[in-house]
Amino acid sequence: MQYVSIENNKSPYLSFVEELYHAAFPREERRNWEQLLKMIGTVPEMSMQVILEEEKAIGFVTSWKFDDWCFIEHLAIDPVNRGKKFGERVMKDFMVSRKLLLEVEPPASVDAIRRIGFYERLGLVCLPFDYLHPSYHDSHVSHSLVLMTNVPEREELYFNEIIRSVKKQVYLYHPL
Repeated sequence: MQYVSIENNKSPYLSFVEELYHAAFPREERRNWEQLLKMIGTVPEMSMQVILEEEKAIGFVTSWKFDDWCFIEHLAIDPVNRGKKFGERVMKDFMVSRKLLLEVEPPASVDAIRRIGFYERLGLVCLPFDYLHPSYHDSHVSHSLVLMTNVPEREELYFNEIIRSVKKQVYLYHPL
């Protein structure tokens, strides 16, 4: 398995990523595709990588670096390759010497419970405080999500700075 950085909006992998992006994430959990294309290669904190297995695209990950933190904005494996441990391998790669933060839907559906269990089996934990995910589309709308991390600390105060960075740079970034 290998990762190939998408450096600009001319990447041959973008049609695969776009299709998976729209299929894997509900509208409220993804930004406008044209906005995302403008960000690729121009926002230094953001990285988009396509995941390859035997030279075939099987998924993608969008992550952000903030000092000693990594925020995973999106991770998706295409449906035909789910259940083959690719997502687990990606997460283990990202967890090496990094403090991770990511968002998941609250455990209100079978899929959400399954997803939380996936991350918990890898050693991540749900943080015990409320978190509102800002909208990519309407600054006056937000919805509840759950934050997960591989950091042993559980106090909300410890996470305030990284949450502020995520909300400011990930969700309030609007390229011209």
